[in-house]
Amino acid sequence: MKTKLFLIAVISAFTFTSCEKCKDCVASYEFINGANEADADDLAVFLGYTSFQDLFNSTDSINQLNHEYCEDDLTDKQDYSDEYDNDGDGSNDIRYFFDCK
Repeated sequence: MKTKLFLIAVISAFTFTSCEKCKDCVASYEFINGANEADADDLAVFLGYTSFQDLFNSTDSINQLNHEYCEDDLTDKQDYSDEYDNDGDGSNDIRYFFDCK
């Protein structure tokens, strides 16, 4: 009886400690420091898209990044943040990041 309980305890401990922490992550962006989203939309329309969101989501290389990440890869994606100054005024206008749920 003790052997069975011990075996069940070991299997249970192994099962619960081997679970990976995983989340689905989606590449995303936000306009920052008062940047005007309408300017980005105008550029996207000029390029043949309906909006900047449509342009962003149509990019295959970005869409390939949208999937489930686990453990260290998940930490890397959750920590990722990059900002750009699109108009050259010295203030960053857009921030790219991963939204993980």
